Amino acid sequence: MTTWRLQDLPPKWAHFCLGIERFVTKELNVRLQDTTLVIAYSTGVDSTALLYIFHMLAPRLHLRLVGANLDHGLRPEAAREQQIARQTCSQLGIPLECARRDIASLARQQSLGLEETGRLERYRFLEAVRAKHNADFILTAHQADDLAEDVLMRLIRGVGWPGLAGMAGVDQDRHLVRPLLQTPKQVLEQFLTHLGITWEKDASNADPSFLRNRVRSTILPLFLQENPGFLKTVYQLWQCGQADRSFWDQRLAQHLQGRKQYIPSSLAGLDKAERCRLIKHVLESMGPGQPLAESISRLDALWQNRATGKTVQFPGDKTATITRDGIEFSWKP
Repeated sequence: MTTWRLQDLPPKWAHFCLGIERFVTKELNVRLQDTTLVIAYSTGVDSTALLYIFHMLAPRLHLRLVGANLDHGLRPEAAREQQIARQTCSQLGIPLECARRDIASLARQQSLGLEETGRLERYRFLEAVRAKHNADFILTAHQADDLAEDVLMRLIRGVGWPGLAGMAGVDQDRHLVRPLLQTPKQVLEQFLTHLGITWEKDASNADPSFLRNRVRSTILPLFLQENPGFLKTVYQLWQCGQADRSFWDQRLAQHLQGRKQYIPSSLAGLDKAERCRLIKHVLESMGPGQPLAESISRLDALWQNRATGKTVQFPGDKTATITRDGIEFSWKP
């Protein structure tokens, strides 16, 4: 077993690892001390850095780590990468859970795209690993470049505020934490290179059939060309969005008073901004699927016009129906 120790790192990289810890505990307000963490580990640069960072933080925080690797069945090299994951975790003394899914077949069965199916199956797998090990959190390796790509993709799709600020740093309902959101990919590469640690490159990241890859290779570089500090700008936007979301989540919870999938007509007199946030809040509480601003506005207009019986559909097979008593939310049968 190989042990990488924080105290053996050059000061620059020791401070870097401690900065990740501070981001999680201070910015995301997540308690790490004495917790069990599932590390989503694909063997790519981001997840490899995440694995080693928390391996080095583990002694000071008394962490128990569990690795998790899912083969999507889409690339022949994935089996080799899974073997590399086993070897790496074995060397670090970290238990690893592995699985394989036929994402292409599942996508056809569910009439979903490969990207969406892969994402859903990955989170199902990670949650199963978390439950098996009674872990406190799942850590994923989304970093600052991913956050910028996510913001641009949400803008393209028409997501409203505060969703436009990008993915959440913490998702308490799904036990998810994203410790690297403020860290550019380039820094992670420099960190691993300095330590002499290698990683695998996923050739599918260059496939232009996926929107994220087109944003990564074509659109994001244009923004960085116009503003080299664009990743920092996105992070500042993200901070505004998180503060805004936190305030409104508390306020909206007071309005809903424990109601899960229902907004009463007594709230129809609220300001439009608050009504739309109520609708978005309920939809997001029902699970995956980003509600678009246009659909939320259309539902609100129907509510104001008392269009009883009218239904609006949302991503994630969610529906919202206007009734005499308010808005009822459900899933398509």
